Amino acid sequence: MSEQAFQPARGDILVVDDTLVNLRILTEMLAAQGYKVRPVTSGPQALQAAAAAAPDLVLLDINMPGMTGYEVCQQLKAQPETRDVPVIFMSARDEVLDKIRAFEVGGVDYVTKPFHLEELLARVATHVSIRALQRQLEDARFLAESAAAALADEKRRSDDLLYSMLPQSVANALREGRSVIGDHYPSVTVLFCDIVDYTQAASDHSPLEIFELLGRLYTRFDALIERHPVYKIETVGDCYVVAGGVPDPNPRHADAILAVALDMLDVIAGMTLPTGAPLQIRIGVNSGPVVAGVVGTKMPRFCLYGDTVNIASRMETTSLPMRVQISQSTHALIDHARYTLEERGEIALKGRGNMRTYFVGRPGSPP
Repeated sequence: MSEQAFQPARGDILVVDDTLVNLRILTEMLAAQGYKVRPVTSGPQALQAAAAAAPDLVLLDINMPGMTGYEVCQQLKAQPETRDVPVIFMSARDEVLDKIRAFEVGGVDYVTKPFHLEELLARVATHVSIRALQRQLEDARFLAESAAAALADEKRRSDDLLYSMLPQSVANALREGRSVIGDHYPSVTVLFCDIVDYTQAASDHSPLEIFELLGRLYTRFDALIERHPVYKIETVGDCYVVAGGVPDPNPRHADAILAVALDMLDVIAGMTLPTGAPLQIRIGVNSGPVVAGVVGTKMPRFCLYGDTVNIASRMETTSLPMRVQISQSTHALIDHARYTLEERGEIALKGRGNMRTYFVGRPGSPP
């Protein structure tokens, strides 16, 4: 077997000529150069062959019975699968108008019969190479478009993740390169909520049972805070922390937080501990100034700092089951007509001395 037989096909060429002698010569000549050749003798056969598998090049005779080469070319160019396939016309006609017509219908070249074999092979090689380069460009463009789409999708997922970890206004500031570290907020309201007897429940039940309990509880809490102008700061174990008036200012932040607190008491209705006992929570609320900003770079978190946060935590730990306890500073900010208020009196807070507090309920119900 000759060395040439091992050479891969250089391109797929559809040869269309109703003269069998010409068809045989062209087929043998092109095959000898390593091309895959598909010879046909009519326009309809050419269209059928091209539809089955688009060639890399068409050598097309003009004068054929039934359907001229011009008509074949027009139909090839009308189909998305074959419109970019180069067509070289072959004809004994050497008139300028014939050549113009060939180019008007979409031909890329025109060879006059009888043709010189070397010239024809050079033209074929040129257009096959151009077609291969076009396909490479198309592939590169497709890859670039795919990469761009993947990048856009990744950016969207990154934005979604960023927005899930940070307030939208803070996330937007980070994306714009603005600093969000250590901003001072003169007046905000902070809520702490935890499960009554959580430590005992955690020791009496498997981690999976506790995990499922917290998952159900926090899913309900997450859904309800979406209905209020507040921001979830964090969850640590059974402690759920929410703030109002930060990072987006809200003059009614204390009332917004109390609305959340009272809704929390409602949404746990029917929930039970793994023992079957009713789930109970306690809530504490305090208002005042804080410093807030983003901490960390790998997993950024929006955090609050200051005595306001510490006192809110103390309000929760000293509250009672299924009660909302607020500090005097929060009491001074809320619309009293919207609640049932009960003065608890002064309670001792570790490191803070005595502080006057209040229990809050909905109008018409005990606080």
